[in-house]
Amino acid sequence: MNKNNIRTLQELVNASADEHGERVFIKEKNGQNIIEKTFVQFREDVKKVMAFVNTFRSGEPIHCAVVGASSYAWVVSYFGVVSGGNASVPLDAQLSEDDIADLLNRSDSVIFFYDKRFDKMIDGLKSKCPKIKAYVSLENDLPAILNEYQPEDFQPVEPSVLAAISYTSGTTGRSKGVMLLNSNLIDNAMCQDDESTPEDVVMSVLPIHHIYCFTCDILLSMRYGNQLCFNDSMMRIPQNLKIFKPTVILLVPMIAETLYKMVCNISAGSPDTPVKDIAEKVFGGRLKTIYSGGAYLRPELQKAYIDMGIQMAQGYGMTEVSPRISTADRFDTECAGDVGFLVNGCQVKTVDGELMVKSPSVMAGYYKDPEATAEALTPDGWLHTGDLGYADERNRVFLTGRKKNLIILSNGENVSPEELENKFAGLDYISEILVYSDDSTICAEIFPNKELYPDDEVIEKKFRETVDEINKTVPPAKAIRRLRVRDEGFERTTSKKIIRNQSSHGRIIK
Repeated sequence: MNKNNIRTLQELVNASADEHGERVFIKEKNGQNIIEKTFVQFREDVKKVMAFVNTFRSGEPIHCAVVGASSYAWVVSYFGVVSGGNASVPLDAQLSEDDIADLLNRSDSVIFFYDKRFDKMIDGLKSKCPKIKAYVSLENDLPAILNEYQPEDFQPVEPSVLAAISYTSGTTGRSKGVMLLNSNLIDNAMCQDDESTPEDVVMSVLPIHHIYCFTCDILLSMRYGNQLCFNDSMMRIPQNLKIFKPTVILLVPMIAETLYKMVCNISAGSPDTPVKDIAEKVFGGRLKTIYSGGAYLRPELQKAYIDMGIQMAQGYGMTEVSPRISTADRFDTECAGDVGFLVNGCQVKTVDGELMVKSPSVMAGYYKDPEATAEALTPDGWLHTGDLGYADERNRVFLTGRKKNLIILSNGENVSPEELENKFAGLDYISEILVYSDDSTICAEIFPNKELYPDDEVIEKKFRETVDEINKTVPPAKAIRRLRVRDEGFERTTSKKIIRNQSSHGRIIK
């Protein structure tokens, strides 16, 4: 595919069908059966949905929300919207009825595509969302649309047209609608070369509304002609790895840790079997590369996967950059604690410790929020990432924490809580940890793994020992002086990030 000829999502749909034709694009489970859809069939179905969407349009582009699990129907709906020059609003499937109603109204959505888990919300949404003109069930209504509507010819869409409003799910404050243009998304999908081949099979396990999943699973699969297989449940990842036998998979570190522990547990019961052989069976037999993002990846875990014969590559990005800022060379085995190399076309600089980014992938702003836009974007186009970090002479990016989370001590010393939290990564007696300032004292609070360590005294002893070792590695001003242990997990966002500004429920043990 000549990437220089691709400027919009519509053109990507068209080019992928022209180039990859009747090859299978998407596979998904339907009960015990596997449903397959080709690139050509996908284009035809996108044109049918586009024809339906355009019946609600009179002049100006409209906004259409889509929510649900990863599915062919979800992808067809999304691209049916944007291929006609309209904007999709992908919503988090974990949101409550009130939160969905709020985002439907704030995004000015006119059509709402949803899967069956939201059936029970529809009556409530109809009373709360007067702007919605059509509710489309992906299971019941979409098949009828695909049967009744004829494919509508594509009409040119300008790269500067809004393609998506993607709402953030930050750990503090109200979610903001990130406006991503066609040019932003296409730039991010096309910024690197030779990342994949048509022979690659991608198993998609992350939430489809996340821009990380959308760009790196869906858009890149369309560009390179990959076969894209949808995992139907987090609980069935091990079974689906054996069914789909992927060569590439995108994960967050938490899932990578879980799968690695599974390999270790099997290895412990079969000490005579090489770990590489066990890993090969667990991951379906063909897995070559895992791309990790979304959270801190322990270098030790990365090296463990490489030692098992599976390359693990760490990347970094954010919704506001469509999302890739840096990506790892999948052949790099250094495990240096970086988050990859800057993608082509992306510039970074560090100002007062904060990493700032400028690239064609950077958003147009936040929807109907000029104040937040002005805070995030400088007049000359630099984006405040909110992350503390830097790029070295090789353009490798290193992160140390979040600017808004900095602990400022009474002596003026700045402490990154994430930098300290990362030192606890991989310890099996800790399920969750949060580092914060407690009356001007650095405190570490944990939710222990009571399944593995039911004895409170054992947990407290191990916790004290760990902190004593960590304090030897940091300046005295950054040492952890107070320890808390809690009996219940921390509150989290729908994207499973710990909410930092929550009350402590842990008992002090030091």
